[in-house]
Amino acid sequence: MKLGTCVDIVTALVAAALLVGCASAPTQEEISRADYGQPMSQQECLSISEAAIANQLKDPSSAQFRNEPPCYTGWVSSVPLMGLRAAFGYVQRGEVNGKNSFGGYVGFRPYLVLIKNGVVVRSCITDPNGVCIPSGQ
Repeated sequence: MKLGTCVDIVTALVAAALLVGCASAPTQEEISRADYGQPMSQQECLSISEAAIANQLKDPSSAQFRNEPPCYTGWVSSVPLMGLRAAFGYVQRGEVNGKNSFGGYVGFRPYLVLIKNGVVVRSCITDPNGVCIPSGQ
């Protein structure tokens, strides 16, 4: 194994530990008074989610999706290290595959999107090391 590869793996593991270690679930009180936003159809949730995830790929038009269960009301944890609070809305999960810079598909990876009032609040695509660094509010 090359030194650069080892450093990359160690860096990813440390970043994952910091992010996961600092993530926290909302309290029962926060969950009980949560605002999930306006109701949305499964098709609307899927359409918004797929567009948001595809736009994070190097080649958005190459996006392939699978294993997308129905959208549900839920929450994502806070990540204080990134200044992200726990958020509530409609959660869509699934797997996405897309092309890299060389034109080859990278393989299916899990994704998560949180939508509130028709707007993506948070999303992430899990990287090859199993780390899902969220983007959003």
